[in-house]
Amino acid sequence: MKTGGLRRTPALLPGALALALCLASVRLAGQVMGFVPSAPSTSLRTRAAPRVALAASMRDSEGNKVREPKTFDASDVSSVAGTVTVEYKKRPFGVLSYAPSTSGKGAMVWNMNENSRYPGDPQGQAWTGGVKQYMAVKSIAGQDVSTWDFWDILDLLDDKILDNSAGIFQSSGSGSMGNKPAELPLAVEYVEFSSMGGAPAAPAAGSGEQFVDTRDERFKDLPKDATIKEYKIPVAPPTYTSSAVEGLRGVVAAMPEPVGHTGPRYQGKASLNEASIRQMLSQFKNGQILPMKDAYQLAIDAFDILVKEKTLGRVSVPVGKKVTVVGDLHGQLFDFDHMLSLAGFPSPDNQFLFNGDFVDRGPWSVEVIFTILAFKVWQPNGVYMNRGNHEAEMANHFYGFFGELEVKYEKRMIDLFAEIFRATPLCHVINDEVFVVHGGIPGPDPRVWWKGMDNQISFDGRQIQISLSEIENSNRFMEPNPDENPLMVDLLWSDPKGKDGYGPSGRMSSGIYLFGPDVSRNFMEFNGLKMTLRSHEVKAQGYRFDHEGAYPLITVFSAPNYVDKAGNMASVAVLTNDGTKMAGPEFVQYSAQPHPDVPSGAYAVGGPLHPESAAAR
Repeated sequence: MKTGGLRRTPALLPGALALALCLASVRLAGQVMGFVPSAPSTSLRTRAAPRVALAASMRDSEGNKVREPKTFDASDVSSVAGTVTVEYKKRPFGVLSYAPSTSGKGAMVWNMNENSRYPGDPQGQAWTGGVKQYMAVKSIAGQDVSTWDFWDILDLLDDKILDNSAGIFQSSGSGSMGNKPAELPLAVEYVEFSSMGGAPAAPAAGSGEQFVDTRDERFKDLPKDATIKEYKIPVAPPTYTSSAVEGLRGVVAAMPEPVGHTGPRYQGKASLNEASIRQMLSQFKNGQILPMKDAYQLAIDAFDILVKEKTLGRVSVPVGKKVTVVGDLHGQLFDFDHMLSLAGFPSPDNQFLFNGDFVDRGPWSVEVIFTILAFKVWQPNGVYMNRGNHEAEMANHFYGFFGELEVKYEKRMIDLFAEIFRATPLCHVINDEVFVVHGGIPGPDPRVWWKGMDNQISFDGRQIQISLSEIENSNRFMEPNPDENPLMVDLLWSDPKGKDGYGPSGRMSSGIYLFGPDVSRNFMEFNGLKMTLRSHEVKAQGYRFDHEGAYPLITVFSAPNYVDKAGNMASVAVLTNDGTKMAGPEFVQYSAQPHPDVPSGAYAVGGPLHPESAAAR
């Protein structure tokens, strides 16, 4: 086969095998989990029948999961024991959360303030009026709402304040009716049911209490050292401001203009075009870099774009146009430049989505990331970026990017790039069809783990599917941590496997999982998707169909001869809008290119060019 050229390959290359390497992984705990042979637990084995995705009715009005949801109907007089009508004069009324019936209709008082702090306390109105937990809303201002959809009722009640000091209420509705908050004073009629078992109490705010029913049959045979943790999804703040970035703006503005610099320059977005970025790349390959002031300004300008994007971004590809998805690059500048010569530069006809792991290991991570940031600033609505597991402080410290920044620029720039990576989205959806993420699919809920968890274990661990909306509004402005944000860890770190269900990953001691074809299929079916493209793993041919069938999951890896040892081909995936769907992907394959004699890992801890190694000489 010709190497280094453009090769359009069929949908599946028979016989393509993944390299038996763990080189693509960074172990968060600094060690590989030791698999201990043991018999798999029968209670955790994958069930033969796929899980049916439950609707959003499994969450209350505050986004908390509703364990053991109630089936009720406030319009059914045979089930009603009595009614209470309360006239509210101020918001909030004192009901902390409502829950829907299992049908998604109605609104039941799920958690409330059971006291009044002072006479006239608005948050004690429901309690003093006789409202009790597990009562359901019958009517609002004389309008019977008992059969309405849950969120339509909540929009009308608007029993919530986002900013108590400013008295700002919900900014917009969530129901399909588009209801506005009912005017005050407001009469609300509640019904009490003749038979309604108790529901689990909601935890106090900040208590850290978890909703995990350890009585579940799946957990009966767990070892004593097993941990069972709730799957929590932190919500993104309305806006995010970085003190590190804000503190640099004035410093950068006061930096002197470079004198005698003959290399690449960045002088604002207007200075960027295809010719200037091609020249920048050429100069990068000749050992020249952006001057300090330009580098800071380009990075800050890119941050200002990324920080305003959603955690899950949307890519719209017009009919007849295409998008190129690029996998791991890992600072391999000469291979990156070669790929661009084959796949083309970003343009309105050829949008680009860079799918994480831009940096680390390869010794030109600085040049690669500044090229990508230049693309992003040049075409903010045609170039997209997903965070990878190597866009994290721990990885950047050990695997070279931070050391390279310090050598080529200064240590102060490290904090800026840590914020850029925290602001980078975690995934994108192309034309509402293709999910693109660095690692994989949301993991098991709850998260079960025990020491020596056998790699033959495969368990069905997700009863409630996660929606794209939940991912879109989740908080990404943090470092990956399986306890604080398991969703982020799943999206950045998880890997596919051939067997159905979830299983343990060897990438760390706990917290990272493998997922089977049933898991990816269920996620895509629930969210109306047709395909998943991910990266994160070396593949011999540069790509691999890890899960096939009607809902394929495909890995694309774009760093050839990874770490100068793997011997793999690389590829990028090209999808085209044919007018009916996103067709493809077609794969542009290429092999490693010659490069200066600087070893992979040169700037990593212990590497020959790391600042501490240089200081020791």
